[in-house]
Parts: sequence; C-alpha cells; structure tokens
Amino acid sequence: MNKNKKLLIIPLMAISTAVLAGCGNPRNSYAYDLDFNVNVEGTTIKMWAGFGSAINDVLDDLLDEFERLTKVKVEYESKSSYDDTLKAVTLAATSGNYPHVVVGYPDHFATYVKSDIIVRLDYYLENDVHNPTFEPTGETFKLSDFYNDYIVENQSIEYRNDGTPYTLGIPFNKSTEVLVYNKNFFTFAANNEQLKDKIFVPRTYDELETVGLNILEYFESLSLYGKVLYDDGTTVQKSNSKIVLDLSEVQSPSSPDLTRRFKPFSYDSQANLFITTVRQNGGVYTMFDKVTRRGYLAFDSAETRTGLNRLKYLYDEKVFGIPADWGESKYGSNPFKASKTVMTLGSSAGVANDTTAGNKFQIGAAPVPYAHADKKYVISQGANLALLDTGSRQQRVAAWQLIKFLSKYANGYFCSQTGYYPTCAYAEQAGEDGVAGMWANYHDEFDGTDYATWLDEARNSLSDTDIIRAETAEINLDYYIDEAENWIKFIDPPFAGSANVREAVASITPWIFTGERTVDNAIREIYSVLSDYVREN
Repeated sequence: MNKNKKLLIIPLMAISTAVLAGCGNPRNSYAYDLDFNVNVEGTTIKMWAGFGSAINDVLDDLLDEFERLTKVKVEYESKSSYDDTLKAVTLAATSGNYPHVVVGYPDHFATYVKSDIIVRLDYYLENDVHNPTFEPTGETFKLSDFYNDYIVENQSIEYRNDGTPYTLGIPFNKSTEVLVYNKNFFTFAANNEQLKDKIFVPRTYDELETVGLNILEYFESLSLYGKVLYDDGTTVQKSNSKIVLDLSEVQSPSSPDLTRRFKPFSYDSQANLFITTVRQNGGVYTMFDKVTRRGYLAFDSAETRTGLNRLKYLYDEKVFGIPADWGESKYGSNPFKASKTVMTLGSSAGVANDTTAGNKFQIGAAPVPYAHADKKYVISQGANLALLDTGSRQQRVAAWQLIKFLSKYANGYFCSQTGYYPTCAYAEQAGEDGVAGMWANYHDEFDGTDYATWLDEARNSLSDTDIIRAETAEINLDYYIDEAENWIKFIDPPFAGSANVREAVASITPWIFTGERTVDNAIREIYSVLSDYVREN
C-alpha cells in the first residue's frame, strides 16, 4: 500500500430545541439536484482533516484503497489539528477554495452553517444508491446504521422551521475519556492483605480521594521516594525480587523540583475536566436560545462551585495533578510512564501513548471516576465527516461515496489500527464470508483486519498497545454503552463560537489549582473574557 500520498446530547436549555438560521439557498443549485448513478471514475476530490502522522498513515492506506476501487483520486491534506482545520476552512470560505470533504466537530460545523458552506446530508441519504465497488451485496447505507448518540450530535446544529433537524455530518472517528492505571502497582495492592481495601482502582471521586490519600500515606510510611518498591513490599532487592514500582527518579509531592513530583492521579484535558465536572455535579455548561439563535454561558452556578471546590481540595491534598504540574503542556502520559503518577485520565484514542518502552510495567483501563451515581457523565469526543458546498456534480457524488466508505465500511479497519471506537454495529462485525465488517472487493493486504477479529486477537496479543486498546474497547462496550451501567455519553449542543468558549474554560482549573484565582474570581474572569456569550438580564 502506498505510504507516500500527499450520544447523547445534553440539552442546552431544559426544553429548548436549538434552531439555527437556515443556510439559505445553496451556493450551487445542483447541490441538492444530483444523479447518484453518475460515473465518477477519473474524478478528483479534496479532503481536509486534523490528524497526526500515525492516523494519517492509516487514512492514506484507506484513501489509496478507495481510489483503487472507485477510480476517484482523493487529494488529502492534514491541517495538523482540528482547530487548525477549522481555521483553514473558515479562511478558505472567503474565497470558496475549501475542500469537498472535511473532518470536524459539531461546533465547527455550526461555524460552517454561519458561513453558508456546509451541505445538508438528508438529501444524500434519501437518494443514495448502492455502490458495488465497496458496498457488499444487499448492504445499504442509512442513518439508523450508526449509534444514535453519534447521530444526535450531527442533528443538533441546524433545524427546519418546523423544528425537525437537518443532518450535517456522519460519524467517523469516535472516542471518549478513560482512566489508565499502573496495573503492576494496583495488582500488588490487591494481593496485599493490608492494602487491598485501601488501594484499588477508584470508581468515584470519593474513592479517588480515599485511595489517593492512602497511596500517599503508604509511600511515606516506607519512605519510598527515590527508591524501588519490590513485590515483597520492601525496597530491598533480593535474588528473586520483581519490581512493582520504580520511584528512583521520583520525589515527594512537596519537592521543589516540579518535574519529579509524585501525585497519584492526573487529568489531561482541562477543558474536559471543567465541562465534565459541571455536568457530574448537576450544573449546566452552556445554553442555546432559540429566539436569539445564540449560545450563552450557564456555568455560573452553585453546582459548578461545588465541583470546582472539590477538585481544589483534591489538588491541595496532593492527590490530583494536571500536566502543568510536571512541566507538560497537554498530556500526563510522560509523567505516568516515569511513575510520577499511577493513574492518568485522557482520551481513549491516545491510550497507546501510555505504554512504556521495554514493558517497564503493564497498564490497565477503567471508566472515568464519577461524582454522583445518578450523574455518570463521560464526554463524547471525536469528529465527523461533512460535505462542503463546492465542486461539480461528479465531485459531490464522489465525495459522498468517500464519506460512506470511511464512516461505515472501512470504519472497523480504521478503528482497529487507531484505537478509535466504531461508529456503527456493522464496523464491529466479523464473518466467515470475509466481508462482514469490511468493504467488498478489498485488497488482499486488508485480509483478516476486521474490527472483531482484531479485538479478539488483541486481548491475547504480545503488543502492549494492542492489549490496552482492547481493554479500552471493552470499557466502551461493557460500561459506557451498556444501558444497565447508566453512563451518559454527552456533548453540549454546538453553536457558532462554542469552540472559543471551550478553549477559554480550559484556563479555569489551572487558575484555581495554583491559587492564581479563587473559584469565584475564575468564573467571573471567564465571563468577562467571553462577554459576547453572556446573556443580558
């Protein structure tokens, strides 16, 4: 294969339905006047996304395969990040030089609605035709194929006058947050009579407090900092000793050397931390007014203050850490691999970054901690595919075929190689016919790479990356989408500017943790910074 090619939506208002202004007339009348049987061979289309090199390698393989099957050439360009993709498309909107297919978040799509450049997909879904080059015989492409949580977020952006939603995106790469932990250490604790009821993988924030404090007390009792903990519970190496936790380069949480401090728990995304804290404590993050058709801040509440004060307490007690505590800008994976923490919370799509070179220690995955049993919120992440209003009739049909291929038929393969969650049940299937869960007529090099087969093999793999990705997949299957577990995957309904709000609120937790601002002052300052999104009384 050529490597060289260049949920559930939480309502913003208790009973409101987001209604955005219509896109107006399409830029070209044939955007919704297409012959889906048109011959698209030889057509060239453009696609933009914000993936890094590892994901791009997988995507390049699939785009090569799509070109082999359909004879449609895809000129793919990575903009390095989702935000940079949004900026690039927004800038290109002024000249009309934007791509046919774009990967982005629902709030980005809301910006494209405002710019009048996004295509409503309902017409395409209603008039779709079977493409035998990659669709298995008898298989159809319909919205009900996809998990409803992921469809709802794509139908909460623009509405008809009667209040029914348009569909502006199709799910592609989906993830959420998970807790990753040092399995060697927690297995050691579980097998120790004195520790098993004190140190365990926490399910709630109450348990996180208890476990975190117990870990700190245990480390102090053995004067573990700067030493190595062995499986007999001592710091003395014997001939048959096995390392449980190497703290030789780690110092106490009060050490003046911030790069070496230990904290039991760390949380990657400060925007996700803030938004999830608001939700898990019964608050509302933002709200949308269907009359003004604008989004507003709504987190200045007692519920938000309760959650933030709890986080502040955990931080002051040295239980809770954030990447900045170790001089990191975004992620806790490096401190985790260096045993400066034994639990780190981040994206399920990035768990491979937590594996250690040379199998220094094994890692495990668990659901994120929750504050209240009736508010088990976990944020839904990942992006969707959209069509932008550009190109000839053939290019539009070809772009739609690409969306179908990536979102459903090739999605299982894409997820097996990247750690994302499948968008639909089809992508999770395996079958003796060699086609179920895959696309028709696939190249030999993709043989045996359906998601279900990968997951079964990954459970017993020798690869730490495969093992942790399999565990993460099972967290999604066994907890997050199991109705009996009562988890709620959520995103807040998007509006033009909600990306700006998300970026700004990421400052709140670092401010209050370091004492730079109190909880009240942090909220007050963000409201001042985001004054355009503050409702006037």
